[in-house]
Amino acid sequence: MTDFSLEDTIVAISTAPGEAAIGIVRLSGPQALSIISRIFKPAKTKDITKVPSHTIHYGWVISRNTGEIIDEVLVSIMKAPNTYTREDVVEINCHGGMVPLRKVLELAVKEGARIAKPGEFTLRAFINGRIDLAQAEAVLDLIRAKTDWSSTLALKQLQGGLSEKLNSLRQAIMNVTAHVEAYLDFPEEEIEPMTEAQILTQLQDILNEIQGLAETFYEGRLLREGLSVAIVGRPNVGKSSLLNKLLERDRAIVTDIPGTTRDVIEEYLNIKGLPIKVLDTAGIRASKDMIEEEGIRRSLKAIEEADLVLCVLDQSEPIQEEDRRIMGSLRDKKTVFVLNKADLPARLDRKLLPPDKPSVVVSAKSG
Repeated sequence: MTDFSLEDTIVAISTAPGEAAIGIVRLSGPQALSIISRIFKPAKTKDITKVPSHTIHYGWVISRNTGEIIDEVLVSIMKAPNTYTREDVVEINCHGGMVPLRKVLELAVKEGARIAKPGEFTLRAFINGRIDLAQAEAVLDLIRAKTDWSSTLALKQLQGGLSEKLNSLRQAIMNVTAHVEAYLDFPEEEIEPMTEAQILTQLQDILNEIQGLAETFYEGRLLREGLSVAIVGRPNVGKSSLLNKLLERDRAIVTDIPGTTRDVIEEYLNIKGLPIKVLDTAGIRASKDMIEEEGIRRSLKAIEEADLVLCVLDQSEPIQEEDRRIMGSLRDKKTVFVLNKADLPARLDRKLLPPDKPSVVVSAKSG
């Protein structure tokens, strides 16, 4: 059960926070047109509630109580049912600073609108039959897409690609069920019976399609959320230098002092359309420093949740006991050992590395 009414007229700032040329305040619900008529003064005299749908009107947002002009705006009028939510929708295109947007939002609330809950516009689109659950999920995926590839995938789902496949499978199941039930309920009718082999064959075909669809989940998740890659290792082996090299900019602080990185640093890379979430973690070692201990705890959590671990070792030194402990914790993880500091003479015995995991030699300093 919701703690709010879907009969309310809702309002929210629909553009990202910050300074921009344009910012949008969106209204949706039965009172959207009435509210805009009370706070908007068109440049040309007209009844804004009676203008044609999907039209834009120039004017000013004005406070009824004080007569103060809040902002010079363009108002888009979109009438039900041909809108995103299938309700009357009004979009007020303001100047993009936070002050005019906030003031326009406050005026709409004073006139009877309610601040929308997170995702409530899309919730209403779903409840009113504008989109199904798969498409509702795709809206968020499209907003959060970090590469062209993931954006294209989300757009296909929003346009109903996944829904069509699911509906087709549902219809196939219903056809088999209807035929069997009709034969059982009306044996006197001339309904051609299906053999057990025919029924099992059709059901197996449906099952194969469902399994094929399910097997695309992992690939789809990677395209939506990205591959999570944790850079781990003991202090001062070059983890932060490696992150900076991958990003081609100085994102993490690099010093010779062990324990410089105290928290997990998260950044994204785009590699051939696949979003890569790279996590630079605190150096893992025994420590009595409370802050460093918390950083190490977060490093261990990052290892547990990562799809791939880059374990950085200093190849200019023999393997240390701390290296061995870290390597032991990675037995069940997909891991690549990164032997850093290739610009220095090698002293690390590569025979001590797990034979079932790949390794590469790099220099985060010189490339």
